Amino acid sequence: MTRESRAGYCATSPELELWLARHIEQGFDAESLVLSMLRSGYDATFARDTVNGALGHRAPARQVPAPAPGVTRAAVQPARTAATPATTSAESDMPAAGRNAFRHEGREVPILFALEAPRILLLQNLLDGTECDALITLARDRLQRSPVVNPDTGDENLIDARTSMGAMFQVGEHALIQRIEARIAAITGLPVEHGEGLQILNYKPGGEYQPHFDFFNPQRPGEARQLRVGGQRVATLVIYLNSPPAGGATAFPRLGLEVAPVKGNAVLFHYKQPDGTLDDRTLHAGLPVESGEKWIATKWLREQPYRSRG
Repeated sequence: MTRESRAGYCATSPELELWLARHIEQGFDAESLVLSMLRSGYDATFARDTVNGALGHRAPARQVPAPAPGVTRAAVQPARTAATPATTSAESDMPAAGRNAFRHEGREVPILFALEAPRILLLQNLLDGTECDALITLARDRLQRSPVVNPDTGDENLIDARTSMGAMFQVGEHALIQRIEARIAAITGLPVEHGEGLQILNYKPGGEYQPHFDFFNPQRPGEARQLRVGGQRVATLVIYLNSPPAGGATAFPRLGLEVAPVKGNAVLFHYKQPDGTLDDRTLHAGLPVESGEKWIATKWLREQPYRSRG
């Protein structure tokens, strides 16, 4: 029997049953499944009862703590309706209320702070020291001056506002990068194929990146070209690979927020809002390095599977 309430959907369906069975088999726990259903508009009591019933009939094959699962249109046949739990490709799965860390393959990644609007998370020890050092070593031999996308032509140009040296890696290019990309996907809830290649950046003393947006303006022809290869960027993850003695913070001037670069930590910020608009409060900058140098890894995430323009 199906019904709806003002609090949310209270409808069962074969698609919902299939979705639950598949994710239980994959090891998602009750909390994650209920959270995903709530985000898809289900009534809370209905979600809990349905998940508990499904778990009672079929025990998880393995216990793997993970963020709430998302289901894309391609994951359910026929195409998802309002009664099938899912996150859109522009959303990410966050920990359940009260949870203070992500977990992936035995690694705990504490959340140091969370801002709701815009959604910004500071993550502790996303990478360990060995992983940070290894990424820097991989990048050293291919560093080049970092370009930016010309908003009118779509070409990549060098400008004075961005003074870093950078190295680009293809998705899955190296075993270490594969491991890190899997961790990022687990935390953000966006599949690996929605990420652009990892970019490693190096800022020398005085190096900076002046205030800018990471999303593309579809009204500018050059930036609109970028939308053809994965849609809009929806989130950015900046991972700090070392701890400069002074300077180098990631600043959000419209929020009065500065994130200090601490080795292994990462800041994740989302700019796609629930109504589809882009949040200009995510204007951000890499402040000048005052002492030493700064190394970061940047991951841009798209609303659709990304392919380079070749």
